[in-house]
Amino acid sequence: MKKLLIIIAFLPLSLFSAPVEFWGCKFADGYSMEDLNKWVVKWNKVIDGLDDQSYSAYIMTPGFSSNLGNVDFVWAGTWDSYASMGTGFEEYFGSGGKGLAIHSEFEKITNCSSHTLVDSRQVREASN
Repeated sequence: MKKLLIIIAFLPLSLFSAPVEFWGCKFADGYSMEDLNKWVVKWNKVIDGLDDQSYSAYIMTPGFSSNLGNVDFVWAGTWDSYASMGTGFEEYFGSGGKGLAIHSEFEKITNCSSHTLVDSRQVREASN
């Protein structure tokens, strides 16, 4: 039922756009990018075992910002539709979610001060 409500809520947006999430994070004391990279290897194994394979993820490190101290990295994730986002969230975070254990490891090594979902639509495609 939750999945159906999520799909219905985002249906108008899903016709022309795609969801993208951003986590703004600093490393917890004693952790570094090396620890995050080791975690990503384990996380990918979990993700590879999920039925939903629509999620793409990126780690971004700031090159310049008005305040470079705000985050050590940004985790960005995309889905091809809001329907697949709902399916993926349910499988990862839902009751008996297959991603709960690995996500708790992420929370141990990071302090994420923001989690934002944006609606993305392409307005130009590269020509080469």
